Amino acid sequence: MLMLCWFYCIPLAKGAFFASGPFLFVLAMFALKRGVRQQRGTLRQIAFFMMFAALLKMTTVDIHFLRADLLCRFNQCHDDGFFRNVQIAGLVALVVFSFLLFNMYRSFARDKRQKRISPQQVHLSIWANTGLLLVLVLMGWLAAPWVGYLTVGHIPKFFVRIPWQHLAELDVVVLLIGFWKLEDCVWTYDPVERKKRGFKIDVWTAKDTLWVSVVLLVIGLGLSYVSHDVLSMNTPQHSEHLHINLDKLDQLQGFDPPPATVPQVPE
Repeated sequence: MLMLCWFYCIPLAKGAFFASGPFLFVLAMFALKRGVRQQRGTLRQIAFFMMFAALLKMTTVDIHFLRADLLCRFNQCHDDGFFRNVQIAGLVALVVFSFLLFNMYRSFARDKRQKRISPQQVHLSIWANTGLLLVLVLMGWLAAPWVGYLTVGHIPKFFVRIPWQHLAELDVVVLLIGFWKLEDCVWTYDPVERKKRGFKIDVWTAKDTLWVSVVLLVIGLGLSYVSHDVLSMNTPQHSEHLHINLDKLDQLQGFDPPPATVPQVPE
């Protein structure tokens, strides 16, 4: 149990720590849009504060903890003043983006009357259904190792050549766009209209589809921790870590049995 936690829980915690900055920034963008649509000044202020906190973490704390990775990736693991330049660039980016956030805050400081947008205008159902379809494809992709080994004895090369991470990133982007479109119309229906019930059904159906897609995506990402080692192989029949052909263990070279020795009988 401790070994499984070492190989899976610790990388998950590290990934969550470094992903918290972008996640907080995206969450702040949605909070800003809702504050604009509902004409809530306090929510807009909180959104800009969250954006600044996310930028501050990414340009200072994250850069500090990623020192070794940045050096090995961009400067062949040698410092030579390179990391100091990276820190200076991070501080410059913080100042520039803070100035842009301040100007954006001034533009959204006053409430503005919002135009009503229907789900058909933003194609909300199309984005929701596309996100659900891509999530189901991702789950099938991650289940390919087990289905392949149980049916034909190996993984089809098609599932190995294309990384599953690209499909997961596409799913996240499509779902974010779907939720962004949802914010345009979920809070703007007129309850006095006669057709309000049909409008609400269109919104709620797409909203439920998007949230079901999020739940399935989380389950799929949990499954990826189990399938990643198998899907990351260079070929379907070779082990990545041991570099041994598991199907031809009896034909390995270089493992000849030791010569037999005749025991010496003492005189």
